[in-house]
Amino acid sequence: MAGKSWWRHLKLTGHFTIRAGSVNDLTAVYELNRQAFDSCWSYQALYSALESGYDLIVCETGGELAGYLLSMTILDEMQIMQIAVAKQFLRLGQAEAMSRFLIDTSSGVSVILLEVRVSNRAARNLYAKLGFEESGYRKNYYAPDVTGMCEDAVLMDLKLA
Repeated sequence: MAGKSWWRHLKLTGHFTIRAGSVNDLTAVYELNRQAFDSCWSYQALYSALESGYDLIVCETGGELAGYLLSMTILDEMQIMQIAVAKQFLRLGQAEAMSRFLIDTSSGVSVILLEVRVSNRAARNLYAKLGFEESGYRKNYYAPDVTGMCEDAVLMDLKLA
């Protein structure tokens, strides 16, 4: 089963709930993935990720998916693979709440890693607020946009141990 069964539910203001996700959430996650990312993952790739042990956190309200966070853990390192919030719920704190939930429930993890677009100042600021530090760059990491330009990624990490 995907996700950590010991994760608790977290109630947020505004009737939002954060919980461990499962394959039952994949249709909604896939649709949000398609809306949020230029280079989205296929449904099968998301399914395979969960089946191979990736963890999924979902944020929902009234049965509607507001956002999700997908991560994988290898030994004592955790990598945030994706975090997405539906457009109608942007700037309401869901990304921060899901990130804090992940950090607070990460047992046996010494570092959390992620990549973020150089141009995504809002995300970089959020991660800095959470204690992540910039640790490097990946040149031309993101696929070309409609103009044919690639974008660099900023590497960030949060040391927990």
